[in-house]
Amino acid sequence: MSAELPEHYKDHRVLLELELAIDELAEHKSTKLTEDSAYRPSFFAPYPSIQAPSENIVDELQSTLAFEDTCFTEPVDRARQVAGPWSFYVPYGQHPPVDDYKPYKDLYQDDKPEFGTFRMTDVRGKALPHTKAFMYNDMDATDGIILRGELLTILRLMLGQLRKVFLVSFMGKRARAFESYFNGQALVLRTTKLYNFPEEISIGFKNRAEWYLSSPTGDTF
Repeated sequence: MSAELPEHYKDHRVLLELELAIDELAEHKSTKLTEDSAYRPSFFAPYPSIQAPSENIVDELQSTLAFEDTCFTEPVDRARQVAGPWSFYVPYGQHPPVDDYKPYKDLYQDDKPEFGTFRMTDVRGKALPHTKAFMYNDMDATDGIILRGELLTILRLMLGQLRKVFLVSFMGKRARAFESYFNGQALVLRTTKLYNFPEEISIGFKNRAEWYLSSPTGDTF
């Protein structure tokens, strides 16, 4: 096994220290960004030709979210209700379960507030250090506030091989996406707006899918 390069060792140390600090937090504030700004994703090019979700998907999710059974209205329940139809809509193919990825630390927390990763995808090839994933949170969020579970998931995916990470995050009746990478000095997070469901099912599903199916781009090293 080849020795780790000194600059990689240093980056790992910084990220590990950041993870330890964030593990003690409940939430983290961040600058509000939009994908239409100059801060659009740098390492992921959107999939060009995905169709909008069908009327059946939209109608069924609207009906599910309108149902106010108190047993299934916690943020984590609503997140799963939204993420399920979205993952069915996204033609991402077959990828190994999260548990098959040994380099990564635990991507789940069962204690309140819960969070976990539904699915993750590594882009093939050493020249393309990119990872994509989508997750759930048992908390509601607002633009400008990043959840502890989101940050820990990003860092733990990144710590595997200092990868660029694209994460779709579902919380309650809302969802957003992050592009994340370490630039040698700081953790850089670029996040889309929060999409609200059921009001923005069609555009929210399509936009998240275009980025989740994205191709690697930019300087990958």
